[in-house]
Amino acid sequence: MATQLHLCYQSEHMCQSMEIVSMEPKMDLYREAIVFITGATGFVGKALLEKLLWSFPQIKRIYMLIRPKGGITAEQRFQNFLQNGIFERLRSSYPERLKKIAFFPGNIEDDNFGLNELDRLELCAQVNIIFHSAATVRFNECLKVAARVNSVATYNLLEMCKEMPQLKSFLYVSTAYCNPGRKYVDERIYPTLPPVDWLQFLTCTKKIPDEYLNRMADYIKGPHVNTYTFTKSIAEQIVNSYKDLIPIVIVRPSIVTAAYKEPYPGWIDNIQAISGIMMEIGKGGISSILGDKNLICDIIPVDFVVNAMIMMVHKAQLGSISICNATSGVTNPISWQRLGQLTMKWSRIYPTKRMIMFPNFKYRRSALKHEVAVWLLHFVPAILMDLSTLVLKKKKRLVTPIASKFRQACLAGSFFSLNEWIFKNRSRYYFKDLIENGTFPMLYWNLDELNYDDYVRRHMIGINKYLHREKSTINANKMHVTRVYWFWVFAHLFFYMLIAYVLML
Repeated sequence: MATQLHLCYQSEHMCQSMEIVSMEPKMDLYREAIVFITGATGFVGKALLEKLLWSFPQIKRIYMLIRPKGGITAEQRFQNFLQNGIFERLRSSYPERLKKIAFFPGNIEDDNFGLNELDRLELCAQVNIIFHSAATVRFNECLKVAARVNSVATYNLLEMCKEMPQLKSFLYVSTAYCNPGRKYVDERIYPTLPPVDWLQFLTCTKKIPDEYLNRMADYIKGPHVNTYTFTKSIAEQIVNSYKDLIPIVIVRPSIVTAAYKEPYPGWIDNIQAISGIMMEIGKGGISSILGDKNLICDIIPVDFVVNAMIMMVHKAQLGSISICNATSGVTNPISWQRLGQLTMKWSRIYPTKRMIMFPNFKYRRSALKHEVAVWLLHFVPAILMDLSTLVLKKKKRLVTPIASKFRQACLAGSFFSLNEWIFKNRSRYYFKDLIENGTFPMLYWNLDELNYDDYVRRHMIGINKYLHREKSTINANKMHVTRVYWFWVFAHLFFYMLIAYVLML
């Protein structure tokens, strides 16, 4: 594997030297720019919005879309959004910049995004840059919903872009895993596997009843193990078909994780993907993961993704699509085993008071062994703890439903922990030149500087701070983790003694 990565790295150097690219942007696209961000309330979108306001004061306005939810109006949700903790440094240093954010009531899933005619006209007349990051990232989402959010919405937005005379750059956030049937993934558009006519697919999603379409998912996904990567692949085909009409670029992140530096080291606001697994490992709620510990775990901090998005908009031009694989596996790889070891190390040093078992787990490649381990090490202790909670009538949250939830999450992600891809990334040379020539001195994209030991430390502290709402110090919860550790030791001793006793009967 190391040899493959070295050869890949060398080939990228050769290609980069042959590739003639103008590193000097023709103009500052952000000066007096009107920006529209879809998915601005999501993890990546939120980080992007904050970074644009923090580092690009020349931006005139940033539009976002907000839908009413749970009986709360779009206006109320917008005001609540402005109070989010991610904007803390802006509120402290440049509170006036938050006034540049404007919102439209709407829904990405609706026709015309639920915009009224006046809002639609205003958006189309003014927007210069679009960041399309809205998506459903649930692996087990039904095909109908995934298609509507990831594919149909992309088509609708591109159709709307044809009515935007001031549009200079459209950036689509895809995923590095939208081509799972290919071992080597370059920064180019690949045909969907199996071959799918995207226009016919969109027509089918509108005409075929939901239940029937969802049952067809397994027959049409091909090598795609879930509806997420499949519908993102379809979306890339849609985007590619508009390259002669709209200046388009694509950013493909791998597994997006907590911030490395900005807005704050370790910042995280969701438990999706691997961050949720790391959180549960820290709580001791996971003892077995189905995966190959020796494979590369391609993670990328959210601020690296955001910086790539900000720089890539300058490459947009009619007639071609520039793509960035925002990945780390070729330049600075980390194995699943190393990531797991560091997660256990730092979750023990900075323990959460929500710890229920001592953080300790093992990767298993055998589905049978993994399933046995899950029942013995996850569900049996969880059932016993819940029984004690019910008998003693404690006001505590039941553990078994949580264990079941994360079991499903681990199974959904097992495709990525049992397989490996090599994502080529020549875009990093473009980023390096833009930063070094002074075009974007406020950005960074040197993955070589990413020390995983220190990064996972920040990540685990961030989980405690931003998800558990706890103070993270080395001495915090020291007595609690000590009690949990000795309980864990005695439980294992009792279990092995019980097995020995049964065998001797």
